[in-house]
Amino acid sequence: MKVKERIAKAKSTISIRIYKRPLIYIIVLMVLINLFVLIVAAFIALMIDSSYSSFIDAFANGSVKWMLSPNAILTIENPQTLALAVGVLITGLILFSGTIIALTTNAIKDYVQKKNSGSGKINLDYHVVILNWNSKVPELVSDLLFVESSDVTVIILADIDKDYAEKQIVNAIEKTNHQKNIKRINVLVKSGDPLLRTNLEDISIENAKAILIMNPDQHESVIKDMTKSDLFVIKNVLSLGPIEFVNKPPIVVEIKHIETKEKIVTLGKVVKTLHEHDIMPICFDRRLGQIIAQTLIENHIEDVYLSLFSFKGSEVYALKNVSFDECLKEHSHAIPLAEIDGKLFVLSPNNAIKNKRSSHQFKPLKLKTSKLNEKTDLSIYIIGKNNKLQFILDSFKQYELIHGSRFHATWIDENELEKLVNQLNQTQEKSTILLLSHEDQVEDSLDANVIHNLIFIEGKLTNKNTHIIVELLNPKNDIIVKGFSINNTIISNKIISLLLSKLALFEETAPFYEELLTIAPNENNQDNQSITIHEAKTCIKEKFPIVFESRKQLAESIYQSFNKQYMIIGYFRNQSLIILEGDLHMKEICELHEDDLLVMIKL
Repeated sequence: MKVKERIAKAKSTISIRIYKRPLIYIIVLMVLINLFVLIVAAFIALMIDSSYSSFIDAFANGSVKWMLSPNAILTIENPQTLALAVGVLITGLILFSGTIIALTTNAIKDYVQKKNSGSGKINLDYHVVILNWNSKVPELVSDLLFVESSDVTVIILADIDKDYAEKQIVNAIEKTNHQKNIKRINVLVKSGDPLLRTNLEDISIENAKAILIMNPDQHESVIKDMTKSDLFVIKNVLSLGPIEFVNKPPIVVEIKHIETKEKIVTLGKVVKTLHEHDIMPICFDRRLGQIIAQTLIENHIEDVYLSLFSFKGSEVYALKNVSFDECLKEHSHAIPLAEIDGKLFVLSPNNAIKNKRSSHQFKPLKLKTSKLNEKTDLSIYIIGKNNKLQFILDSFKQYELIHGSRFHATWIDENELEKLVNQLNQTQEKSTILLLSHEDQVEDSLDANVIHNLIFIEGKLTNKNTHIIVELLNPKNDIIVKGFSINNTIISNKIISLLLSKLALFEETAPFYEELLTIAPNENNQDNQSITIHEAKTCIKEKFPIVFESRKQLAESIYQSFNKQYMIIGYFRNQSLIILEGDLHMKEICELHEDDLLVMIKL
């Protein structure tokens, strides 16, 4: 029994070794087989050829020599020995050389497959890391094409097929019509679990300059006020705790529920390994709810936000140790927007040029102005339901407090849509219909309910006083709904992806965007750092066109004429947004027409 047990144990041990190291097993097996062939050939050579004096002689100067040095068989005179030598040579070529070639080919194939699948260690430095995948990621990556640095490296670690992810990113980039910038961005996709430390180490996460934790959009509730996806991003945050980062990157976390923000903030305080990390949990559904509410009131507001959030053209940067008036007078490529926590936030073409100064020779013009009227009465019917709905309704309540307006915002069940359309057709009332997209649909079915409801409304609605605004989650569907009679299309995922990239790469601008997007009255019942849009002829009592000799003169004139309560950042003309940017001090005729829509920030 002991012998059988030892044999069984030996077999088990060998089997385990073979399973763990199959390549080494094959090599050892081939060496043993070749050695056996050489030994047998040496014995045969000793018996048939009297020129060999011993087995060692036949082994060393016979079989081994024939296998390693094929030319040696040309000197053999004995026909039997020659036949034996040829047999040894062919056996060696098949068993040894063939095996080595096969193993080498297989190793190269495995290496190529490994790289194609995104597995293995990738040595990177000062790169942007995106953990998890959702439909916002392609838009996020495409916007990084416009970052001012010479090149950007982005690596995505997610449980997703690498080829599928790369195709989605390419499609998003092609829509920008800036393919020439593709060389400025390196996008790498690695398939794997972002919760595994080894996978994080494989993407050199310790050297990252920014980390974005995307929400997997899994909407099932696990406990009260927490979805499955919010739980997953909390785990992501905790998995980053033990990592010692070289560049102290900001960690921007996309969350679905506002309650999750407090949970992550608490983690940063109580979990020792997270104390040194700069974690920014952002409830983007809340921000989007506020943006959608503003868009319902002023349909041009979305274009302004898209311009501010993107890296294309001018965007917001922070200045230190510079006052508002000093920047306005001396900085040639920056427009001051707000002072928050000791920092001055400015609108500038890029981060490098925001400090450029020059003299400005054109004094501001004194303009006659009227008080800006922001009171609006509006009836809104909301069709569809998602996580933004409550934030939209809350935003309208805040607007009512601030502006004394009345917003009749009503949610309508989709089963009551036909009844609503008949009512609007009979009363001919002025109203707005907002179609919200269901966010719990699978990715290839996103916006299905919006498209379905839009087809019904277009076919039944005859009231010309009703405006239609739709929210889309998938940017690819924008072109699909272009043919409908829509007043505005809000692409939620596009806005989120732009804001995500902005906060990740320029974290110091977070306080400005927090103030800009928050709708809340101050002690004077005013909403500071908010965007307002007004027709020029309703707020300026001058003969049009008004001619300015530089863009900075226009900005200073508006600022001074409105008692330093508003700063203009651009205007709409013929439905196109023109931002005040470039060399603002340069002599260049700049006109305001009576039908221009002035885009101003309340200071």
